[in-house]
Amino acid sequence: MGRRNLLLMGAIGMCVCQYIVAITGTVAGTTNLPAQQAAIAFVCIYIFFFASSWGPVAWVVTGELFPLKVRAKCLSMTTATNWLLNFAIAYSTPYLVNEGDGYANLQSKVFFVWGSFCFVCIAFVWFMIYETKGLSLEQVDELYGIVTKAWQSKSFRPQVSFQEVSDKRGMSMSEMAQETERRRSKASIEGTEKV
Repeated sequence: MGRRNLLLMGAIGMCVCQYIVAITGTVAGTTNLPAQQAAIAFVCIYIFFFASSWGPVAWVVTGELFPLKVRAKCLSMTTATNWLLNFAIAYSTPYLVNEGDGYANLQSKVFFVWGSFCFVCIAFVWFMIYETKGLSLEQVDELYGIVTKAWQSKSFRPQVSFQEVSDKRGMSMSEMAQETERRRSKASIEGTEKV
């Protein structure tokens, strides 16, 4: 399916599940048994969407995202950020859900907050995540150098080979791609003239 499609599917599925749990809990309350069962079912469906998309694919995307020179440091920072935000969410949830002095008493309404973050994930993937399925790390660098809009990344076809990257160290990826395209066009024209 590709990284982009999986992340979009997962974010949409998680967003819908979060809003359904929020609406069910807010409208029906905590005393209605069928509403509780529906909320539990959609929490399980949410887990499915997360486990099949954002859970593993986010690590794949961050592994391909950064240039080779700084990849190790950047991955360390993304891992630390992920763990820090997981801690913050786990620590703040009781304060958001419980009732009493110093608590927000959101109860089921907290799922509206989390569903809204999932909605932001949809926009983030659409505008920021490039499709890197089937590309080598060098080709990913070329993709980021040539394609300016993430939603256009599916149509990207690499122009530069690994050998060309190692031969032309001072050039940018877009310059290498343009030179490769010029050479291919020239060879194609010369081949046509010979026929």
